[in-house]
Amino acid sequence: MAEVRLEGVSKYFGRFKALDRVSFTVKPGEIFTLLGPSGCGKTTTLRVIAGFEIPEEGRVYIDGVDVTFKKPYERNTAMVFQNYALWPHMTVFDNIAYGLKVRGYSREEIRKRVSWALELLGLKGLENRYPLQLSGGQQQRVALARAIVVEPKVLLFDEPLSNLDARLRIRVREEIVLLQRKLRITTIYVTHDQEEAMSISDRIAVMDRGRIVQIGTPWEVYSNPANIFIATFMGRSNVLEGVVVGREANGLYIVDINGLRVYGTSRESLGEGDRVKVVIRNEDAELLEEDRTSPNVVEGKVVRASLIGFAIQAGLLLDNGETISIYLKNKTTINEGEKLRIYISPEDVKIYKSLETVEV
Repeated sequence: MAEVRLEGVSKYFGRFKALDRVSFTVKPGEIFTLLGPSGCGKTTTLRVIAGFEIPEEGRVYIDGVDVTFKKPYERNTAMVFQNYALWPHMTVFDNIAYGLKVRGYSREEIRKRVSWALELLGLKGLENRYPLQLSGGQQQRVALARAIVVEPKVLLFDEPLSNLDARLRIRVREEIVLLQRKLRITTIYVTHDQEEAMSISDRIAVMDRGRIVQIGTPWEVYSNPANIFIATFMGRSNVLEGVVVGREANGLYIVDINGLRVYGTSRESLGEGDRVKVVIRNEDAELLEEDRTSPNVVEGKVVRASLIGFAIQAGLLLDNGETISIYLKNKTTINEGEKLRIYISPEDVKIYKSLETVEV
């Protein structure tokens, strides 16, 4: 198991700054995911670690050794690419064996290692087939076998499941986690899929415009997002604009949203008159059947309702004219035009400062 450390890494493509002083440490044996939208710099970061890109600033360390300017084959890393990058003219056996042959292993050692990888990944009996004779899931396993057979210190994944259908993606990502737990290889995984990141990761680094904006466990990042970008990128959320009108002794802020008073929390220090954005996740609304008067109990009229499998997604037109989307239990019976009362815990209401300030 190896530690990977980046210190102040910056990368330019012409005048475009793809990475801006990126720093983080991946612990030995963990699955560390780089998560963010397209173009945020996550794949460039992975390529810098692999040695396919050389940074203009900063350093890359693997197990305490500076590998910033070392060739890819000198770093003892292995990458699984988005398109698998299998040789179409080679059999499964030869694709898996390729890295071993380049490294000069004997025929007997190659046969032994490839057989081990075939067995481990459920590819036994497919060794004489060619990539075009395999399913997408089988091709992905061959790419993974080729990566692990060389016993790398660090395993790198660049959006490896994006070419698979939804059901197969879930199955294969579970297989990747089980394999990683068995082999305990330090793994760095790139994806833009929040659900995928949260389901496989020990820790997540969220990236935005070439920078790391938050690092934490899946639960830390999801439940306590550092800024408005992360709050709206992770999961499904409603964003409402309002003005801070007070603060309770317990630290909760009071925000006026077009006549509606909402209580919530903030990582920032806010003052009266600050214009803010209020983020409420769809799943954090609790349907109330009895009368109840307390902060964050609001009423709204159902303007749409649809089954999305695990929940009923309902659009509510609130009494103040705002519209929000909420999730209700999928056995809930509601009709368009019906009035609902909902409660959102102040702990689940996240408040982020806007640039404007108004008089109150």
